[in-house]
Amino acid sequence: MNIRQRIIVVAAAVVAGALCFFAGRLTAGSVTPPQSLRLPGYTFIDPLLACNINNSNIYQENRSLESQLKSIIDAHTVSGDISKASAYYVNLKSGSWASIYGDATFYPSSLGKIPLLVAYYQEAENDPSVLDKQVYYPPGSADLNQMQDIPPERAIMPGRSYSVEQLLEYMIKYSDNNATALLDSNIDADTLNRVYGDLNIPTEESVTLANADFMTAHQIATLFRVLYNATYLSRDDSEKVLGLLSQTSFTQGIVAGVPAGTVVSHKLGLVGIAPNNVTTEHELHDCGIVYASTPYLLCVMTRGSAPLPTLEGLIAQISTTVYKQIQ
Repeated sequence: MNIRQRIIVVAAAVVAGALCFFAGRLTAGSVTPPQSLRLPGYTFIDPLLACNINNSNIYQENRSLESQLKSIIDAHTVSGDISKASAYYVNLKSGSWASIYGDATFYPSSLGKIPLLVAYYQEAENDPSVLDKQVYYPPGSADLNQMQDIPPERAIMPGRSYSVEQLLEYMIKYSDNNATALLDSNIDADTLNRVYGDLNIPTEESVTLANADFMTAHQIATLFRVLYNATYLSRDDSEKVLGLLSQTSFTQGIVAGVPAGTVVSHKLGLVGIAPNNVTTEHELHDCGIVYASTPYLLCVMTRGSAPLPTLEGLIAQISTTVYKQIQ
Protein backbone atom coordinates (compact mmCIF):
# COMPACT_ATOMS: atom_id res chain seq x y z
CA MET A 1 0.00 0.00 0.00
CA ASN A 2 1.56 3.31 -1.03
CA ILE A 3 1.20 6.77 0.40
CA ARG A 4 -1.02 7.81 -2.50
CA GLN A 5 -3.54 5.24 -1.38
CA ARG A 6 -3.13 6.26 2.23
CA ILE A 7 -3.42 9.99 1.71
CA ILE A 8 -4.20 11.29 -1.74
CA VAL A 9 -7.01 9.01 -2.69
CA VAL A 10 -8.77 9.62 0.60
CA ALA A 11 -11.22 12.31 -0.52
CA ALA A 12 -12.30 10.41 -3.60
CA ALA A 13 -12.17 7.16 -1.71
CA VAL A 14 -14.42 8.41 1.03
CA VAL A 15 -16.87 9.54 -1.60
CA ALA A 16 -16.64 6.13 -3.19
CA GLY A 17 -17.07 4.42 0.14
CA ALA A 18 -13.58 2.93 0.39
CA LEU A 19 -10.47 4.31 2.07
CA CYS A 20 -6.82 3.32 1.93
CA PHE A 21 -4.41 4.78 4.46
CA PHE A 22 -2.10 3.70 7.21
CA ALA A 23 -4.64 2.47 9.75
CA GLY A 24 -5.19 0.80 13.09
CA ARG A 25 -5.76 2.60 16.35
CA LEU A 26 -4.00 3.47 19.55
CA THR A 27 -6.56 4.66 22.08
CA ALA A 28 -5.49 6.29 25.28
CA GLY A 29 -8.35 4.80 27.24
CA SER A 30 -8.36 1.17 26.13
CA VAL A 31 -4.70 0.52 25.30
CA THR A 32 -1.92 1.92 27.46
CA PRO A 33 1.01 2.94 25.27
CA PRO A 34 4.53 2.33 26.58
CA GLN A 35 6.10 4.85 28.92
CA SER A 36 8.77 5.67 26.33
CA LEU A 37 9.19 5.39 22.58
CA ARG A 38 12.48 3.74 21.66
CA LEU A 39 14.12 2.87 18.37
CA PRO A 40 14.30 -0.92 17.85
CA GLY A 41 16.81 -2.97 15.91
CA TYR A 42 19.97 -2.57 18.00
CA THR A 43 21.85 -5.05 20.18
CA PHE A 44 23.85 -2.92 22.59
CA ILE A 45 21.84 0.31 22.71
CA ASP A 46 18.18 1.27 23.17
CA PRO A 47 17.81 4.76 21.64
CA LEU A 48 15.19 6.96 23.29
CA LEU A 49 12.92 8.94 20.93
CA ALA A 50 10.39 10.35 23.42
CA CYS A 51 9.62 9.77 27.08
CA ASN A 52 6.41 9.81 29.11
CA ILE A 53 4.35 9.30 25.96
CA ASN A 54 1.59 7.63 27.93
CA ASN A 55 1.23 10.71 30.15
CA SER A 56 1.41 8.70 33.35
CA ASN A 57 0.89 11.69 35.65
CA ILE A 58 -1.61 14.53 35.31
CA TYR A 59 -0.33 17.92 36.45
CA GLN A 60 -2.72 19.77 38.72
CA GLU A 61 -2.43 23.05 36.82
CA ASN A 62 -3.81 21.36 33.70
CA ARG A 63 -6.99 20.05 35.30
CA SER A 64 -8.40 23.54 34.87
CA LEU A 65 -7.33 23.59 31.20
CA GLU A 66 -8.92 20.19 30.61
CA SER A 67 -12.16 21.46 32.13
CA GLN A 68 -12.15 24.57 29.93
CA LEU A 69 -11.46 22.65 26.73
CA LYS A 70 -14.04 20.00 27.55
CA SER A 71 -16.64 22.73 28.04
CA ILE A 72 -15.83 24.20 24.63
CA ILE A 73 -16.10 20.84 22.88
CA ASP A 74 -19.27 19.88 24.76
CA ALA A 75 -20.95 23.18 23.86
CA HIS A 76 -20.27 22.62 20.14
CA THR A 77 -21.46 19.03 20.43
CA VAL A 78 -24.73 20.06 22.09
CA SER A 79 -25.32 22.75 19.45
CA GLY A 80 -24.92 20.12 16.72
CA ASP A 81 -21.84 21.69 15.13
CA ILE A 82 -19.76 18.58 15.71
CA SER A 83 -20.31 14.91 16.34
CA LYS A 84 -16.97 14.59 18.16
CA ALA A 85 -13.69 16.35 18.80
CA SER A 86 -10.49 15.75 20.70
CA ALA A 87 -7.67 17.97 21.93
CA TYR A 88 -4.21 17.02 23.20
CA TYR A 89 -1.72 19.47 24.69
CA VAL A 90 1.85 19.09 25.96
CA ASN A 91 4.05 21.74 27.55
CA LEU A 92 7.36 21.00 25.83
CA LYS A 93 9.41 22.44 28.68
CA SER A 94 7.77 20.93 31.75
CA GLY A 95 6.12 17.88 30.18
CA SER A 96 2.74 18.79 31.70
CA TRP A 97 -0.19 17.83 29.53
CA ALA A 98 -3.93 17.78 29.03
CA SER A 99 -6.10 15.43 27.01
CA ILE A 100 -9.78 15.84 26.20
CA TYR A 101 -11.66 12.89 24.76
CA GLY A 102 -8.34 11.18 24.14
CA ASP A 103 -10.03 7.92 23.12
CA ALA A 104 -11.69 9.58 20.12
CA THR A 105 -10.32 8.45 16.78
CA PHE A 106 -10.30 10.25 13.45
CA TYR A 107 -9.14 9.88 9.88
CA PRO A 108 -5.82 11.79 9.72
CA SER A 109 -5.93 12.73 6.03
CA SER A 110 -3.07 15.09 5.11
CA LEU A 111 -1.49 14.75 8.54
CA GLY A 112 -0.16 11.55 7.01
CA LYS A 113 2.08 13.63 4.76
CA ILE A 114 4.39 14.22 7.72
CA PRO A 115 5.80 10.65 7.76
CA LEU A 116 6.51 10.98 4.02
CA LEU A 117 8.36 14.24 4.66
CA VAL A 118 10.36 12.60 7.45
CA ALA A 119 11.15 9.59 5.23
CA TYR A 120 12.69 11.78 2.53
CA TYR A 121 14.90 13.59 5.00
CA GLN A 122 15.95 10.27 6.46
CA GLU A 123 16.95 9.12 2.97
CA ALA A 124 18.81 12.39 2.44
CA GLU A 125 20.89 11.79 5.57
CA ASN A 126 22.40 8.80 3.78
CA ASP A 127 22.39 10.37 0.30
CA PRO A 128 22.08 14.19 0.20
CA SER A 129 21.51 14.09 -3.59
CA VAL A 130 18.02 12.70 -2.94
CA LEU A 131 16.65 16.19 -2.36
CA ASP A 132 18.11 17.44 -5.66
CA LYS A 133 16.62 14.65 -7.77
CA GLN A 134 14.42 15.98 -10.58
CA VAL A 135 10.92 14.49 -10.95
CA TYR A 136 8.77 15.08 -14.04
CA TYR A 137 5.03 15.76 -13.71
CA PRO A 138 3.52 14.39 -16.95
CA PRO A 139 0.77 16.27 -18.82
CA GLY A 140 -2.58 14.53 -18.62
CA SER A 141 -2.00 13.33 -15.06
CA ALA A 142 -5.09 13.20 -12.87
CA ASP A 143 -5.51 16.40 -10.86
CA LEU A 144 -5.78 15.08 -7.32
CA ASN A 145 -6.32 18.58 -5.96
CA GLN A 146 -9.80 18.75 -7.45
CA MET A 147 -11.10 16.67 -4.57
CA GLN A 148 -9.91 19.13 -1.91
CA ASP A 149 -12.40 21.30 -0.04
CA ILE A 150 -9.60 23.82 0.54
CA PRO A 151 -7.66 23.93 -2.77
CA PRO A 152 -3.92 24.61 -2.51
CA GLU A 153 -2.87 28.22 -3.01
CA ARG A 154 -0.10 26.99 -5.27
CA ALA A 155 0.34 23.66 -7.06
CA ILE A 156 2.82 22.02 -9.41
CA MET A 157 2.18 22.35 -13.14
CA PRO A 158 1.98 19.44 -15.63
CA GLY A 159 4.82 19.24 -18.11
CA ARG A 160 7.42 20.54 -15.66
CA SER A 161 10.16 18.97 -13.58
CA TYR A 162 10.67 19.68 -9.91
CA SER A 163 13.34 18.74 -7.43
CA VAL A 164 12.31 16.53 -4.53
CA GLU A 165 12.96 19.44 -2.20
CA GLN A 166 10.57 21.64 -4.21
CA LEU A 167 7.91 18.92 -4.17
CA LEU A 168 8.24 18.62 -0.39
CA GLU A 169 7.63 22.34 -0.12
CA TYR A 170 4.50 22.13 -2.27
CA MET A 171 3.26 19.15 -0.25
CA ILE A 172 3.74 20.80 3.15
CA LYS A 173 3.26 24.51 2.50
CA TYR A 174 0.23 24.17 0.25
CA SER A 175 -0.89 20.56 0.86
CA ASP A 176 -0.56 19.88 -2.88
CA ASN A 177 -1.81 16.33 -3.47
CA ASN A 178 -0.22 16.14 -6.92
CA ALA A 179 3.21 16.84 -5.46
CA THR A 180 2.53 14.23 -2.79
CA ALA A 181 1.67 11.62 -5.42
CA LEU A 182 4.98 12.22 -7.21
CA LEU A 183 6.89 12.02 -3.95
CA ASP A 184 5.17 8.78 -3.06
CA SER A 185 6.04 7.16 -6.36
CA ASN A 186 9.72 8.06 -5.93
CA ILE A 187 10.33 7.10 -2.30
CA ASP A 188 12.04 3.89 -1.31
CA ALA A 189 9.28 1.75 0.20
CA ASP A 190 11.55 0.33 2.87
CA THR A 191 12.45 3.82 4.09
CA LEU A 192 8.81 4.86 4.36
CA ASN A 193 7.78 1.63 6.05
CA ARG A 194 10.65 2.02 8.51
CA VAL A 195 9.36 5.45 9.54
CA TYR A 196 5.92 4.01 10.24
CA GLY A 197 7.42 1.16 12.22
CA ASP A 198 9.97 3.18 14.17
CA LEU A 199 7.43 5.78 15.24
CA ASN A 200 4.80 3.18 16.13
CA ILE A 201 2.29 4.31 13.49
CA PRO A 202 -0.01 1.34 12.76
CA THR A 203 -0.82 0.35 9.19
CA GLU A 204 -3.79 -1.38 7.62
CA GLU A 205 -4.32 -2.49 4.03
CA SER A 206 -8.06 -1.94 3.89
CA VAL A 207 -10.05 0.88 5.47
CA THR A 208 -13.75 1.44 4.84
CA LEU A 209 -16.25 4.09 5.88
CA ALA A 210 -17.16 1.87 8.81
CA ASN A 211 -13.63 1.85 10.27
CA ALA A 212 -12.16 5.01 8.75
CA ASP A 213 -11.59 6.76 12.08
CA PHE A 214 -8.54 5.13 13.62
CA MET A 215 -6.01 7.75 14.72
CA THR A 216 -5.92 9.69 18.00
CA ALA A 217 -4.60 13.19 18.58
CA HIS A 218 -2.08 11.70 20.99
CA GLN A 219 -0.67 9.46 18.29
CA ILE A 220 -0.29 12.26 15.75
CA ALA A 221 1.41 14.37 18.42
CA THR A 222 4.20 11.80 18.70
CA LEU A 223 5.45 12.83 15.25
CA PHE A 224 5.96 16.40 16.44
CA ARG A 225 7.55 15.32 19.72
CA VAL A 226 10.33 13.34 18.05
CA LEU A 227 10.96 16.24 15.66
CA TYR A 228 11.10 18.78 18.49
CA ASN A 229 13.40 16.49 20.48
CA ALA A 230 15.56 15.87 17.36
CA THR A 231 15.72 12.22 18.38
CA TYR A 232 14.79 10.61 15.06
CA LEU A 233 16.26 12.83 12.37
CA SER A 234 19.49 14.74 12.87
CA ARG A 235 19.34 18.09 14.62
CA ASP A 236 19.83 19.96 11.37
CA ASP A 237 17.16 17.98 9.54
CA SER A 238 14.69 18.20 12.44
CA GLU A 239 15.22 21.95 12.31
CA LYS A 240 14.58 21.99 8.55
CA VAL A 241 11.43 19.88 8.79
CA LEU A 242 9.88 21.98 11.56
CA GLY A 243 10.96 25.11 9.69
CA LEU A 244 9.08 23.91 6.62
CA LEU A 245 6.02 23.06 8.71
CA SER A 246 6.11 26.63 10.06
CA GLN A 247 5.37 27.88 6.54
CA THR A 248 2.09 25.99 6.11
CA SER A 249 -0.44 28.25 4.38
CA PHE A 250 -3.44 27.22 6.54
CA THR A 251 -3.99 29.94 9.14
CA GLN A 252 -7.63 29.46 10.20
CA GLY A 253 -7.05 26.98 13.02
CA ILE A 254 -4.29 27.02 15.65
CA VAL A 255 -2.62 30.06 14.08
CA ALA A 256 -5.85 32.08 14.29
CA GLY A 257 -5.97 31.46 18.03
CA VAL A 258 -2.57 32.92 18.92
CA PRO A 259 -1.19 36.47 18.60
CA ALA A 260 -0.11 37.56 15.13
CA GLY A 261 3.53 36.77 14.47
CA THR A 262 3.62 33.71 16.72
CA VAL A 263 5.51 30.94 14.93
CA VAL A 264 3.55 27.70 14.59
CA SER A 265 4.93 24.53 12.95
CA HIS A 266 1.81 22.59 12.07
CA LYS A 267 -0.14 20.60 9.51
CA LEU A 268 -3.78 20.61 8.45
CA GLY A 269 -5.84 17.48 7.87
CA LEU A 270 -9.18 17.70 6.04
CA VAL A 271 -11.50 15.11 4.55
CA GLY A 272 -15.15 14.93 3.54
CA ILE A 273 -17.27 12.01 4.72
CA ALA A 274 -19.61 11.21 1.85
CA PRO A 275 -21.72 8.05 2.06
CA ASN A 276 -23.69 7.57 -1.15
CA ASN A 277 -21.56 10.29 -2.78
CA VAL A 278 -23.13 13.02 -0.65
CA THR A 279 -20.89 14.82 1.83
CA THR A 280 -22.59 14.77 5.22
CA GLU A 281 -19.66 15.67 7.48
CA HIS A 282 -16.10 16.92 7.40
CA GLU A 283 -13.16 16.07 9.55
CA LEU A 284 -10.84 19.01 10.12
CA HIS A 285 -7.67 18.70 12.16
CA ASP A 286 -4.77 20.97 13.01
CA CYS A 287 -1.72 19.72 14.90
CA GLY A 288 1.62 21.32 15.63
CA ILE A 289 4.01 23.19 17.87
CA VAL A 290 3.33 26.75 19.04
CA TYR A 291 6.57 28.64 19.71
CA ALA A 292 5.24 30.87 22.47
CA SER A 293 7.46 32.04 25.34
CA THR A 294 6.99 28.49 26.56
CA PRO A 295 6.73 26.20 23.50
CA TYR A 296 3.89 23.71 23.53
CA LEU A 297 2.34 21.09 21.30
CA LEU A 298 -1.36 21.19 20.44
CA CYS A 299 -3.37 18.75 18.35
CA VAL A 300 -7.08 19.33 17.74
CA MET A 301 -9.15 16.86 15.71
CA THR A 302 -12.80 17.47 14.84
CA ARG A 303 -15.68 15.87 12.97
CA GLY A 304 -19.00 17.52 12.26
CA SER A 305 -21.71 18.56 9.83
CA ALA A 306 -21.23 22.30 10.41
CA PRO A 307 -19.64 24.45 7.67
CA LEU A 308 -15.85 24.40 7.60
CA PRO A 309 -15.54 27.93 9.07
CA THR A 310 -17.34 26.66 12.17
CA LEU A 311 -14.87 23.81 12.59
CA GLU A 312 -12.01 26.23 11.99
CA GLY A 313 -13.47 28.51 14.64
CA LEU A 314 -13.66 25.67 17.15
CA ILE A 315 -9.97 24.87 16.64
CA ALA A 316 -9.08 28.57 16.94
CA GLN A 317 -11.13 28.84 20.16
CA ILE A 318 -9.30 25.89 21.69
CA SER A 319 -5.99 27.36 20.52
CA THR A 320 -6.74 30.71 22.18
CA THR A 321 -7.74 29.01 25.43
CA VAL A 322 -4.53 26.98 25.58
CA TYR A 323 -2.36 29.98 24.72
CA LYS A 324 -3.87 32.11 27.48
CA GLN A 325 -3.52 29.30 29.98
CA ILE A 326 0.14 28.60 29.27
CA GLN A 327 1.08 32.27 29.26
